[in-house]
Amino acid sequence: MDVTVIAAVSLGLVATYVFRQVLSFFYRLDKDSCDSQNLQLEDPNSVKPLMCPSIWSEPTKKLSIVIPAYNEEDRLPATLDETLSYLQRRSNKQGPAFTYEVIIVDDGSKDKTAAVATNYVKQHGVDAVRLLRLPVNSGKGRAVRDGMLIARGELCLFMDADGATRVQDMEQLEAAIKDVSMASWGCRKVITATPTAQVADSSGPLGIAVGSRAHLEKAAVAKRTWLRNFLMHGFHVLVTFVAGHAVHDTQCGFKMFTRRAAAVLYTNQRLQRWCFDVELIFLAEQLGVPIKEVQVGCVL
Repeated sequence: MDVTVIAAVSLGLVATYVFRQVLSFFYRLDKDSCDSQNLQLEDPNSVKPLMCPSIWSEPTKKLSIVIPAYNEEDRLPATLDETLSYLQRRSNKQGPAFTYEVIIVDDGSKDKTAAVATNYVKQHGVDAVRLLRLPVNSGKGRAVRDGMLIARGELCLFMDADGATRVQDMEQLEAAIKDVSMASWGCRKVITATPTAQVADSSGPLGIAVGSRAHLEKAAVAKRTWLRNFLMHGFHVLVTFVAGHAVHDTQCGFKMFTRRAAAVLYTNQRLQRWCFDVELIFLAEQLGVPIKEVQVGCVL
């Protein structure tokens, strides 16, 4: 048989295999993201399961904080103590208008993360602190997504369980949200027959405020090995190619969304583990959801 024919057949088989693998990957990605895990909030003071609210319903809290946690029994208590203390101080200062909830999403932890979270639910009540347990480890992206989809707040923040960012820095994100949010759908789009009219979206404003540590990069680069710096810059190039220049630091675990933005973005999120932050920024860019990057400090 001619060598050219053999090469062509081999190339065709390889291309077919790669194509099938790509299709299989996207099929699993879509299936996993859409599969319901029949999740329920845990109430240690009741034998009845607590029904999960929906991000699409009307808000009943001013602020929701989602904290994904996987094997975080050691670091979670300090983060929760600081967060709940801060929220209580704000509530005392601002009065009954400032209502909040903290949603801890246990991502199939193998340690006592769930037990730690349960103790805080008992101490503060299931209305203020909520525990959502995923049956198996599904990834940080899935944990954040599931927590956001049951949030009750007008503003929805997710933060890492390690407390790497000062919780009070959320006030900077709130100011940025107020500054950048849009009352009507999409960037430079109208939702009426009259081109000059801008009708407020009845589901609420759109906006995202992203915490960023990009301003600390120079100091970090000086401490990293050349390999880590090379990988970091390569990752930044890929992120810029996919999501553009809207956000310099996509990996900071401190992001705030208006309720409407959270509903639209997280119901469309597909990545469940690494790079889900990049996907959210990409979706926001494609849907015209305004984003503002805000410098935050690092306590680690």
